[in-house]
Amino acid sequence: MKYSLYLAFFCTVMLNNVLSQNVFYQDNCLCGVTGAGFSTGTGSGTGTMQIYIEPGSSIKKAFLFIQRFGQSAAANITLNGHIYNFNTNNQVSSNYSIPGIQNTSAVHAIDVTGEITPNQTFYNITIPVQNNVIEVYGNIYLFIVYENPNLALSSHTIFLNDQDLNQEIASYSAQNLNPINTNFPTGFSLFTDRINSPTTTTDGSYLFINNNGAGLTGGSCIGVDDSWNSGSRGHYYYQNNQLFGLNSNLPNSTVDENDGLANISSYIVNFDKSFDWSLEWQSPNRFNIYSGFFLSYTSYCDTFTTSLTTDTTICFGETLQLQATGGQSYEWSAISNPSSINDLSCTDCPNPIFSGDSSRVYTVRIWNTDSCSVVKPISIGVSHPSEIISSTFNSVCSFSTGKIKMQNVPNNVIQFGAVNKNGDTLNANSANTFNNLSAGDYTLFYIDKFGCSSDTVVKVEPVINTKALFNAYPKKGTAPIYINLTNQSQNATDYSWWINDAYQGDSFSGFWADTSGTYNIELIAWETDSICADTVSFTVFIFDSLVASLPNVFTPNNDGVNDFFNVKVNLAVSYKLSILNRWGNLVFENEGDLTKGEHKLWNGETKNGEIVTDGTYFYKIAFRLDRESIDCEITDCEVVKQGFVQVVGN
Repeated sequence: MKYSLYLAFFCTVMLNNVLSQNVFYQDNCLCGVTGAGFSTGTGSGTGTMQIYIEPGSSIKKAFLFIQRFGQSAAANITLNGHIYNFNTNNQVSSNYSIPGIQNTSAVHAIDVTGEITPNQTFYNITIPVQNNVIEVYGNIYLFIVYENPNLALSSHTIFLNDQDLNQEIASYSAQNLNPINTNFPTGFSLFTDRINSPTTTTDGSYLFINNNGAGLTGGSCIGVDDSWNSGSRGHYYYQNNQLFGLNSNLPNSTVDENDGLANISSYIVNFDKSFDWSLEWQSPNRFNIYSGFFLSYTSYCDTFTTSLTTDTTICFGETLQLQATGGQSYEWSAISNPSSINDLSCTDCPNPIFSGDSSRVYTVRIWNTDSCSVVKPISIGVSHPSEIISSTFNSVCSFSTGKIKMQNVPNNVIQFGAVNKNGDTLNANSANTFNNLSAGDYTLFYIDKFGCSSDTVVKVEPVINTKALFNAYPKKGTAPIYINLTNQSQNATDYSWWINDAYQGDSFSGFWADTSGTYNIELIAWETDSICADTVSFTVFIFDSLVASLPNVFTPNNDGVNDFFNVKVNLAVSYKLSILNRWGNLVFENEGDLTKGEHKLWNGETKNGEIVTDGTYFYKIAFRLDRESIDCEITDCEVVKQGFVQVVGN
């Protein structure tokens, strides 16, 4: 059965140099994907975007992307009435330059999965008025992956630009794709801006796939209230191995003016895992922006379950343990700032530790056993509250004489306090001191006017006079045996005895060890308050001893009753048996291994197979126990038993 997969990528490229692209998001699922965009050409305005979601589907993942032009601080973008704040914390590409703006533009993204409604096909976008005509947030693209068990597997890929765009050719390369099955459409969607119509002006950009011409694009999207020079965006959906265009977009093999969608299967080698593409200005000195590219296709790769730490904000100075699961190998990449890869403790492990001092976005590629992979992004926010500094004073056990003094309450703090073990919030006095504290842990916290908090756990140490102590005798032996316990604790009023994590009561003087094994004895002692307890433990080792039962008479007459000289042992042993007649002559001997239980050792015949005559015979049997399972200092590991057995009834 053939399946389709959607991968999501961020790209890292250099002008006129084709470099492998960093991956932002990639997944294999029984799903479809849909995308649409809107722009006013770096101005403010409102528009409506059309998407398609198969009825009965659920939203697996959704991202809202936006192009930043210049050093814009922040902007509130409205999507169907919900306001999203785009700022430096959600930047997902490194900075790059565009004509007239030096190295300060980038792409940002917010995970909007929880805000997407499966049965909604039109989304209203509002880009607000911003202070600078050029240095603004604009050019939006909504990307949605929807799951449905009735859909075929599909593959999805997003590439976001992070190369300078102030020269005529921008070249890109996708590497390590899941193999593309070109027997089905391969959707390639553009996410561009500030490209005028190539027919009414000399603007526009040529698209090349593996050096094959794939059309000339530019202008605004038909059906969307874009600016006349806002550039084309591929509006489409892909499901069940089919590519569909929305608005002015057609699922054919080329882009064409305001049609930003192309089926590029004919330009790619079947089941290839890479391809190159480039965009070239139709004429020089243009202002063409390539924010990103979206790829949808069919692959033989199947789904596999993965997980990743959710987007998280931590305080300055903290570290964050990341955790990815489900793969055979892992590759971490830095997105917003390539040098921030050094803030991860490892880049080829599932669980690196992040120790950076500013907000970052990373991706992890997770490989499965058939060389297919998924890629997932994680956004890590870092806030910068002041470090808490305090001093603590001990508390006498059973009394509340401890205190904590906070020494550096910043001016911008709107609340600070301490939380005790019961969850109660305590307030400090005018000297920023918490008084009358019992021994234990306390969480100190700040919350500043920005809603950023810092917390730390400090401990008011108890002054403990109790000393838990007991004597166990004997300290080892063979079962069954009685172990005597003597409580020798000092400055204690209350006790708790435990054996192998089982509670034995508050008064305990000993116990029978009926079976072999280890007996971990623990005594907890305290004076009045259990928080001031002291603990001591000791382990007693008990071993089994050999018990062997031998007969004094047997009747080897084949009547089915008592026909054998039997031995019954309670442990696994090796043995050597010798049978002698009354004159001391060897009649029979045997040796081997015995398991626990009863065994037939002699049937009354000599070594030559002759039946012995009735009478008294002398036996000697030597047993050897396994030294690895028996303590030979306690239990005899070599036991010899000898005696007489009467043979009758032959």
